[in-house]
Parts: sequence; C-alpha cells; structure tokens
Amino acid sequence: MSDNIFTSPQSWFSLTLPNGWSEYEDEEGTYAFFNVKHWTGNFRITPFKWEQTNNPGDDKAGKYILGELNDNEGAIEIKVGAFSCAHFKKSIIQDTGEFVIYYWITGQGNNLFICSFTIDKKQEETRENKSELEKVAQIIKSIRIK
Repeated sequence: MSDNIFTSPQSWFSLTLPNGWSEYEDEEGTYAFFNVKHWTGNFRITPFKWEQTNNPGDDKAGKYILGELNDNEGAIEIKVGAFSCAHFKKSIIQDTGEFVIYYWITGQGNNLFICSFTIDKKQEETRENKSELEKVAQIIKSIRIK
C-alpha cells in the first residue's frame, strides 16, 4: 500500500489506495478507483450511514450483512481486518463483454460499506487477479470511520 489516502467529502471515512490507483467519476454516492497505469479492474465503494437511533447498541450494519449472506447464493462470511464481510461474486454479461463482480458488504454499527471489484471474465483465474483481490482486501482493511 501507499500513502495515497482517500477521505470522503463528508470526512466520515477514509481508506488507503495502492500506488498507482486513482479515483474516477462514478454515480453519485459511489466512489470508484482503478490502477491508472495498467487496468486490472474497478474498485467501487458505496458508503451508507444510518442516523443514530434510540438504541445505540443496535448493529444495523451487522443485520444488513446477515441479510446479504442469506440473499446471495455462494455468499460466505469472512473477516477483513476489523470488519466482518458478506463476500460473494457474480458473473454478468453486458454489451461490452462478460465480467465478474466480487462483493464485500461490510461495516459496523450505523456504518455500512458496499464494496465491489469488477474485472473482465478472462482475468478471473489469473495470478494477476489474485494479486489484485489481495490489494482490494487491503483497501477494505484500511477503512477508517471518523
């Protein structure tokens, strides 16, 4: 990893990007990043923050993650740093080709992060993709809630 730190415009979370990765324009509310030197996939993170409730011990993110584990075929629970994640992948076909999207749905308390990494289907079983998935796990592990 590097000292390439992204801080959300609302300053309520930050994460560290690998060397050579940069943000690009995506849909509102989603932050997107990729390796600008050599495209290896697109990483997206969509953060969500519930307002405080009367029950401060209520783990809304944990309940959402549990729902994702139940609703997505092949989803498994994994730990990435301090975060429990619902992790799964889906293949999709679009006009531009066939893609694989890896998902990590994670968060704590009132903070939820829907993270994904999209690659070309042809990359799925490559050594390079395995390395990139490890980089994505490091990005997720680096999330800091402020």
